[in-house]
Amino acid sequence: MNQRASGARRERKPKPFALAVPRLPKSLRQRKFEVVREALSAAAEELFLSRGFERTTAEQIAHAAGVSRRTFFRYYESKEDVLVERADRWGERLYTELAARPREEPPLLAIRNALVPAVEMAIEDLDFIRWVIRVLRENRVVRRAMMERRNRLEERIAALMAERIAARPDDKKPMLLAFVTRALHDTAFNAWYDDETDNIPRLVDGLIAQLHAVVAEVPAKAVGPSTRRRVAHLGSHRKRTLRS
Repeated sequence: MNQRASGARRERKPKPFALAVPRLPKSLRQRKFEVVREALSAAAEELFLSRGFERTTAEQIAHAAGVSRRTFFRYYESKEDVLVERADRWGERLYTELAARPREEPPLLAIRNALVPAVEMAIEDLDFIRWVIRVLRENRVVRRAMMERRNRLEERIAALMAERIAARPDDKKPMLLAFVTRALHDTAFNAWYDDETDNIPRLVDGLIAQLHAVVAEVPAKAVGPSTRRRVAHLGSHRKRTLRS
């Protein structure tokens, strides 16, 4: 009886390794994920700046980060994906700043007050942001990949604006405000690259003033009375804002 029991014990298959080893707490797994992803991102940035985007490969990024090529592709689909995610942090900062603006702030003023710190944060990394803007202007593949991320950001901003102004389901203002936000964000970076000014508030205010001037140029006959009243209201509000 004992021998049969002993034999039965010997014949039992060992547990698979994955089941025998306790699973790490989710927080530790997530931390490892973040550490590896950050290492890949930092390695990519260094290689992009030193070797150039075209001459940098996924294998080189993986080697510089101390991981295998296979590990690289667990975290990113391509080297373009690394660059886009790195640059996407600027968009996330804009979204965070916009979400934190007081609800009583008019939408355009909230956009302005979110843009300024978001752009100021991004240009702290001078060499990288100069390089990214240059690559975006020259590389169509990177530009296309970046556009997909920007479209998702625009959708999130539209949802934020819809909640902010308590928009009806058929209201198009949230989409319009989201488009304006993203356009101002992109234009601010390009204007900064061309002029490289340290005065970001003035740069953003100048762009908004130009936007207002373009809207004000719409002939009165081209819009209905209700639209003219809204445009006039926006103009008077902007003047009050600038005076304050």
